[in-house]
Amino acid sequence: MPESVPTRLSGTVVHGAGRGRGLGFPTANVSPDPGSDVPPPAVYSGWLARPATGGVHRATISIGTNPTFEDGPLIHTEVYCHDTSDDLYGERVELRFVARIRDTVRFASVDELLLAARADVRRSEALLDSAHGRRARPVFT
Repeated sequence: MPESVPTRLSGTVVHGAGRGRGLGFPTANVSPDPGSDVPPPAVYSGWLARPATGGVHRATISIGTNPTFEDGPLIHTEVYCHDTSDDLYGERVELRFVARIRDTVRFASVDELLLAARADVRRSEALLDSAHGRRARPVFT
């Protein structure tokens, strides 16, 4: 990740539009802590850490305006956890960014978006399995 991009972001999981679950990619919508330095809109590979439980999950993180659904100008931070379907609502979490995967773009159809999302998750898995990805994994003692 470029030096100017934050590598961590903390916040609370809040309710979103609920679209992800219906598409097969349920997401945790993170409301960043006030004053947080949010990375630029893009899709990232990273880790979702749960300080309250000590849990750490593989994640693909989308930051942007959801242009395919024309949600307006609000920036959303949505996290797809690869390895859990736990209900995280109201939980404080920390995101650790490993790498930028691609720009946030508007797709012509939901099917195109889903193809890209599947490719994003595969790319994220490879990045998290890399030496750099493993070093970025949060460890709770």
